[in-house]
Amino acid sequence: MADVDFSQDWITLLGRLDRQVSSGRPSPDTAALSEMMSSYQVPGVSIAVGHMDGRIWATGYGVTGGETSTPVTTDTAFAACSVSKHVAAFGALLLVQNGVLDLDTDIDEYLTSWHLRDRAGRRPAVTVRQLLAHTAGLSDTWYRGYPAGHAPSLRQVLDGSGATTTPPVRSTLLPGSRFRYSGSHYSVLQQLMVDATGTPFEELMRALVLEPVAMVDSSFDQHFPHQRPPQLVARGHHGGGTAIPGGWREQPETAAAGLWSTPTDLLRLDVEIARAASGDSKLLDRDLATEMWTPQIPGGSYGLGTEVDDRAGRRRFGHTGQNVGYTCFSYVWPDSRIAVAAMTNSEDGWELLASLRAAADRRYTTGIAAAPIADVAGRYLLRDDYPIDITVTDGQLTFSAPAQQPVLLLAGPDGRYLHPGLDLEVRFLQANDQPCILELRQEGVTQTARPSTLPDQFSQRQQG
Repeated sequence: MADVDFSQDWITLLGRLDRQVSSGRPSPDTAALSEMMSSYQVPGVSIAVGHMDGRIWATGYGVTGGETSTPVTTDTAFAACSVSKHVAAFGALLLVQNGVLDLDTDIDEYLTSWHLRDRAGRRPAVTVRQLLAHTAGLSDTWYRGYPAGHAPSLRQVLDGSGATTTPPVRSTLLPGSRFRYSGSHYSVLQQLMVDATGTPFEELMRALVLEPVAMVDSSFDQHFPHQRPPQLVARGHHGGGTAIPGGWREQPETAAAGLWSTPTDLLRLDVEIARAASGDSKLLDRDLATEMWTPQIPGGSYGLGTEVDDRAGRRRFGHTGQNVGYTCFSYVWPDSRIAVAAMTNSEDGWELLASLRAAADRRYTTGIAAAPIADVAGRYLLRDDYPIDITVTDGQLTFSAPAQQPVLLLAGPDGRYLHPGLDLEVRFLQANDQPCILELRQEGVTQTARPSTLPDQFSQRQQG
């Protein structure tokens, strides 16, 4: 990738975006970015692409919206929505690294101004790790924001009091038992970080993350867009192009959804995390960066403040976001050392962003050859209680899943195999002399089963 001209590369990609991305395969239904913006009535889009060596290409399309509408530029600030969680998590891990917090300590050790309770008023045992990973089982909440000047305090949000439009933050599921994405986890994290340091959250994040990472056009301060020149702030829009009254909403839940930023700044953070995971960051150590990218529930797709896709050859990490009036994503493809971030000022930006992400996936995922048929026999674990056994006889593969009759897989193109009676596609992939892995694709969703240490009766491969 070192010799790639990002501008020419992306001008070509943006001229033929795939409208049909759910299958994961290219389709002939393509459109230019400008056509998709018109179709979905998205006023403005900003995009940045960068390499871990420091090269960045960024551009803007469309307009900021509002009475002072001007062209979107690389300096135009957008609401970063739930990508705020990704940035807040980086800050929390820096506090862990500095010994201020511990990932597996009860949050009551740090909270002083407010305490989490369940519906019966008891204090559950919840850890910092569980807040970061959305596994603490807190209230299922999406924050819609408030008109300027009418936002409650974070404490009111936690209590569900005052002008708050969301229920009190409570423990409602067994902590640590499962993943449930909810902004309430990051509201508690925000209060915890403030209590543990004695510093307002906006100031803390500026000192911990924004300044060290050179995120010069970013802030968690809800006054930030008011203090910025009007032409450098994108106004939010509902679906269909209706403008948000006042231009945007305030988010007292700043760790969950309150960051203002640009794609270039978001990209800088993801590049820093990628460098840290490679041991090349002066800010975060390798082990903690790796924790960000490690699913915290076996078979899950969320690490510590990070959405995780760790399929072989297609690894991608980062976060998506949607606030009232805005949509965005920021991802890094570590095997290609590339990061891409994109932001829109429309709730209808999702389809457009999905096409952008699909283009980046196809451009930056690394190819992995199908494993030779002689190497694929054995047992694979989809999860600990779901083994899959593959045998090879006379060049044919037999697939055995728990409680199901064994079936012969049908050979398809490109090293793929099809189940004869189900919507199930199987691939065996191998890279860098590692044991091959088994991928199962059903209804557009890909799952990975990894090889198990097999008892003798499964370890002997039958080959014709």
